[in-house]
Amino acid sequence: MADIRRDSKRAWWRWMALLLAVALVASACGGGNDDDDAGGVAAEATAAAEAPSGEDDAPSPSTDGGDGDQPAAQDDGAQEPEASDGAGSPEPVATEAPETAMEPQYGGTLVVGLEGETTNGLNPVNAQAAVSGLILFRALYDTLTIEGVDGESVPNLLESFSSNDDYTEWTLTLRPGISFHDGTPADSAALKRHFEEQAKGTLTGISVSDWEIQSIEIVDDLSVTVVLGKPFAPFPKYLSSHLGYFGAPSMHDLGQEGAARNPIGTGPFMLDEWIPNDVTRMVRNPNYWRTDSEGRQLPYLDALEFRPIPDSDARFAALRSGDLDASLDNTGLRVDDYNEDFKTFWQGDAYAETTYLMFNNSRPPFDDVDFRRALAQCTDRETFNTLRWDGQPPAAGPFSPGTPGYLADSGFPGYDPDAGRATIARLGVSDVELGTTNDPANLLNTELLAAMWGDCGLNVSITQVDQAELITNAVIGNFTAFLWRNHPSYGVAPERIWWHSKFGQGIALNFGRINNPAIDAALDESLTVVDPERRRQLAEDVNRAFAEGVHNLWFYHSNWLIAAHPHVHGIDNLTLDGGVEHVKVFAGRVFFTETWIEQ
Repeated sequence: MADIRRDSKRAWWRWMALLLAVALVASACGGGNDDDDAGGVAAEATAAAEAPSGEDDAPSPSTDGGDGDQPAAQDDGAQEPEASDGAGSPEPVATEAPETAMEPQYGGTLVVGLEGETTNGLNPVNAQAAVSGLILFRALYDTLTIEGVDGESVPNLLESFSSNDDYTEWTLTLRPGISFHDGTPADSAALKRHFEEQAKGTLTGISVSDWEIQSIEIVDDLSVTVVLGKPFAPFPKYLSSHLGYFGAPSMHDLGQEGAARNPIGTGPFMLDEWIPNDVTRMVRNPNYWRTDSEGRQLPYLDALEFRPIPDSDARFAALRSGDLDASLDNTGLRVDDYNEDFKTFWQGDAYAETTYLMFNNSRPPFDDVDFRRALAQCTDRETFNTLRWDGQPPAAGPFSPGTPGYLADSGFPGYDPDAGRATIARLGVSDVELGTTNDPANLLNTELLAAMWGDCGLNVSITQVDQAELITNAVIGNFTAFLWRNHPSYGVAPERIWWHSKFGQGIALNFGRINNPAIDAALDESLTVVDPERRRQLAEDVNRAFAEGVHNLWFYHSNWLIAAHPHVHGIDNLTLDGGVEHVKVFAGRVFFTETWIEQ
């Protein structure tokens, strides 16, 4: 942990100098940013029918940064490299699968750079997993459901799910003939055990408790009925992430410590080696149940290697040098570099996470709405987004464009430093603390906020911790404010655990300790609503309540990216029943099930 105290005036001039440099470069290149939409380049990967060749030898990672070797037509939905005019953020570009696809090949090891380590293990019940951890889970486990592009969850490992009329009973049926990595059956007994273990988890148990499970009844070899104590219409949505990663009973038999280091799922890859903060290596599951659209066995790859590289600059350099085949990123600072040098897979605008400053609403002085509003007025979010993202207009709330609940104007306070300075002086607040991770980019973001607040008369100290400790601090409420990224908002109801006051006490998932009756009422009603229009209205109510209470300080909607060298194909492709499409690069989470390496 490091405590850093900055000279606010010196930092402010440093950032103003950088802003001037940005403006001069933009002027020299012939203009500013004409993009009025949310930032980032959106290009969805699309599955294509491809025949594997059966070659086994893996190629060496590219050493030329991908320049000049980009195919004329992408076979996997990647954004093709394009020249930059230097005039600001590129317009989002959507691509479609080409008519003629390349043949995928079996074999090879894909080396992927991630932004962090999942330090407390690979058992979803107890892991404090950010996006990097969820990518590992998507390789080791299958979720019971998956996010469809129409905003509704669809079966994944489940063959079907259904409810009674009031959504208090849900019958879940698994696909037949599926085994866990250790050969034990993925059956109804295992599914019952899954929910029982999830209910015991420190964090997963908080979410499961909201279901008020009365009983879990085994119907037959593949089906269970979960009886709840109240209507819960969004139940399937909860089974596409942490609560849906299906682990074997034999894994849970190992106990918490044993399961953390010995994950046993049904996924396309099996754990081979895990050296924390160095590498997580997985090998092909030879008995994986899923096939591609032509009925051919998956996965194509022999192995995956994930390398945690928290420094985004170092991760980019490793990709460019060829040490990595692919890399995950969540930055608007290198849009042109990524698009020009690599195949890029961008998340679309809908269901994007939001980057924001999360206030601890229970800790003085952040428990005072007048102080929170003053901080919003003292923060030039447009300048922040210009310097630290891609010039995206400041977010008005937690819902990105295309997501139900999005509002261009929610009523969130605008930049008014004179008003903010006057309020801070009236309240008599002089010192505040900000937290951040050890990533240099995150420190720069926090320094910029400190400089802006210093101009309003505040002395700001900055405390740095690693990502795992940051999450722990959020859970136990040991913070005042720090930058955060969350809320893809695949339905307003699943956001309930993050925002409802019920989850804001003690060990909490409502990290910001928000207590707002209007938000609570909307989230409560969302449990009984299936009408899409009413769900949208409830999400908009939540958005406006957030603005009025200034519970968080919104910056921008984070379009995730995974970039790869030209020899990598099929990232985030996944063949689902009936040609159903899943949301690609959903909140940074990708599948490598149908990824292959050109030999």
